[in-house]
Amino acid sequence: MVQPNSANNSNPAIEPLTSLPNQNVSNSSGEKSGMKYPWAVFVALAMGMLVYGVAESYGPVFAIGGIIPAKYAFLGLSLPYIAGGVGALLSGGLADRIGRKGSFMITSAMIVVGIAIYLAGQLAPSSSSTYLIALIISFILIGMAAIGLETPILSMMAEAVPAKNRGRSLVIVQNFGNIGVGITFIPLLLGLSKTANDIALGLLFFAPLIALAIAWRLMSESAPWTAIKGGTKSDVEDAWVGQDGDTEKVHVSVGLPMRFLILILIGVAQDVAFVYFSYGVGYDYFYGTNGILAATIPLIGGLTMAVVGIVAGLLFVDRVSRKTFTIFSYGILVGFWAILWVYEAATGAVSGLLLVVILTLLFIPGEITWASRGMLEPELFPTLKRGTYVSVVRFVVWVSAGVITGSLTYLADNGFSFNGSAAIVMVVFIISLAMTVLWQRRGFETKAMSLSGLDKNIQKPTDESTK
Repeated sequence: MVQPNSANNSNPAIEPLTSLPNQNVSNSSGEKSGMKYPWAVFVALAMGMLVYGVAESYGPVFAIGGIIPAKYAFLGLSLPYIAGGVGALLSGGLADRIGRKGSFMITSAMIVVGIAIYLAGQLAPSSSSTYLIALIISFILIGMAAIGLETPILSMMAEAVPAKNRGRSLVIVQNFGNIGVGITFIPLLLGLSKTANDIALGLLFFAPLIALAIAWRLMSESAPWTAIKGGTKSDVEDAWVGQDGDTEKVHVSVGLPMRFLILILIGVAQDVAFVYFSYGVGYDYFYGTNGILAATIPLIGGLTMAVVGIVAGLLFVDRVSRKTFTIFSYGILVGFWAILWVYEAATGAVSGLLLVVILTLLFIPGEITWASRGMLEPELFPTLKRGTYVSVVRFVVWVSAGVITGSLTYLADNGFSFNGSAAIVMVVFIISLAMTVLWQRRGFETKAMSLSGLDKNIQKPTDESTK
């Protein structure tokens, strides 16, 4: 690991390749911050999110592309996400115990193991119990690792990037997941299922290795986490000042139960939106000729979300309050889903250009709701338990979303109508919108504010307490 510059020992999350000594240079907003942007951290975590996008698509690609038998399709559209909730719990606990970097590296390595198990299972006939067991274990491990990657990535970005850049950095680094989804589904659109299989396997093997190498050589640990664990002579307040300067601190106004409730309910809606828009609704109701439309939707969605994520990250998230951005994103989620529901009720279309346009528009709120919760989750919890608390939210969210989307696919396979499915999804979305209204009225603002306000009652451990 590259050692921190001796002139900037107060912040071991920044390496000499990516930082300048702390010189308390004033910026245009009057803040003082002597830190250059931590590009090495960003690149490593962006590669991790690319892995997340590919791994998160692993089960759906195999289901939609017919790579696995059709009778196992519901496993590919549900099991990785349910397992992902468990993976989030494990990675979050590790992030608080051994550090954000260590948790990131362990979860990345799990993907390589999952791929190895899948390849070993290919030696058995697809009708055998050995194949099924290897498939299930592979889905579980890769799902656990893919979703597990999110917690250390979000925690590290929140703790390594100056407050004025934190929002756009959280949004853009997550956006690499969309690129991973798009890359994975391109061969399916071209009718090359085997190629899609090969690309997914290749990316899932080599991309984690690249992320591991970058993290090992260039990414140091989070300064606030290191300070809280007694790894430096500075306390956590000094660590935040070294990162954010004299930026205004967040002012906590609501307790943890309300924060958990709101984050879980908006998270379930966003995950249901992402998974169902990308994979479920196309597979269930708009499969199209030879599955072309079902394979087109994730590709269009991944690319649309990538563009929307970049635009939102660069132009909007740090110009409006988190409260405003969140309520807007979930408001248009409800509105755009209503458009598809009304269109289907009126026409019953299963293909066509207008249907594709409407489905494409759904990915706009699909992305900006992801941006909203991706910023809020690490911004609402204290450093000492940030990994654990974010992972608890992610566990409940992913398991709930996996159950909902898997159930919708199962019901559709047994003749459940689109109107019925649309009604269930709309209820989920309306509840999430109500939670954003509650946060608007009762929550606290975090945009461009130092998260040190969340750690104000935390003292630096003594030598005895850290033994």
